Amino acid sequence: MTQHLYAETLLTPGLGGAFLWRYQNQGRGLLSVVDPESPVYRALGQAIDRFEDTVLELALNKPSLIEWANSQGTLQDAADRRELRLGGAHVFQQSIELFQGMQMMITREEEPERLSAIHHTIGDVMGFIGQRSGSIHFLEQASLSYDQALEIRTRETTPLEWARTTYNLGLVMQTIGQLESDNQMLKRAHQTYTQAATLLPRATESDDWSEALCSIGSVLYLLGAQRRGARTLEQSVVAFRNASGERTRARNPIAWAITQNNMAAAMQGLGEHEEDIASLEASVPVYEEALKVLDADSVPLVWAMVSANRASALYALALESDYLDMAETSVAEFDKLCELFEGTEYPQYLSSAQQRKQQSEKLVASLQV
Repeated sequence: MTQHLYAETLLTPGLGGAFLWRYQNQGRGLLSVVDPESPVYRALGQAIDRFEDTVLELALNKPSLIEWANSQGTLQDAADRRELRLGGAHVFQQSIELFQGMQMMITREEEPERLSAIHHTIGDVMGFIGQRSGSIHFLEQASLSYDQALEIRTRETTPLEWARTTYNLGLVMQTIGQLESDNQMLKRAHQTYTQAATLLPRATESDDWSEALCSIGSVLYLLGAQRRGARTLEQSVVAFRNASGERTRARNPIAWAITQNNMAAAMQGLGEHEEDIASLEASVPVYEEALKVLDADSVPLVWAMVSANRASALYALALESDYLDMAETSVAEFDKLCELFEGTEYPQYLSSAQQRKQQSEKLVASLQV
């Protein structure tokens, strides 16, 4: 999407938890409602840039966006960059008042398009803060702002704008559903994404269309994994595969790698659910292709998550097929991840990697008997 600040879901069966990756230069669409001559324009533009290429763990009710910006650990940023992120966080918190003031100065009768754009922008900023701080309050406020925009942006008169706002509303629903483990909200997110995707023309808006397909795939995976539903996981694989037709390695390597990772995760989930060795075997080379694109130095957390996914797929395959060498490889891979997370500010991932290593070691011991 060209008009939001949200991160994309990176599916992480290897270490668990909701992990999000902000990689696209999409946020500058927010500036379309601000006077380019205003000092706010420059400050907000800088703040948006500072939150590009951002990784975050989705966690409920962190105290504030400021704390989130200050908590990013050694695997992601140098200290000086974290300071820049802190400044950007302050700008976002302050920008809400600016946009709300602009909203009060415009009437629907005189400037409906501009008013709808401001409603949409407020939703973006609220949702951005809500996603990173885990604040249900900010996410609910984002939803209300998108609803206000959709009172003006209709699918009949402005179908593309309607689809983009509807898609962002789906992102808010998915985030709430993940934070609160609410399957009904995840189902609503899936319905909302689907509505948006139907009005995003693949021929002329291929990036938007493929991103919507990826979000559909992600929410189907979340539903399938929670409900243990084979059909839902199959649909997730199809959605990611279709998105890959537009999200090519040549056009956007990182987006392609994330899509491949998520498709492999859905294949792995299906293989584990159905005890299907073929699906598990098929997931491993897909993870490996994604890892070839990801630079462990520039995106270490993303690389670590995909590596953990590959190791967990090898473990699942060894469990189903009694392949000792795969089980031993899984132990070695999780051991590397334990070393990576040792001494960082990500103790939850260290703990998960240690647990998965121990699990793999038990399997190795049982296969050696």
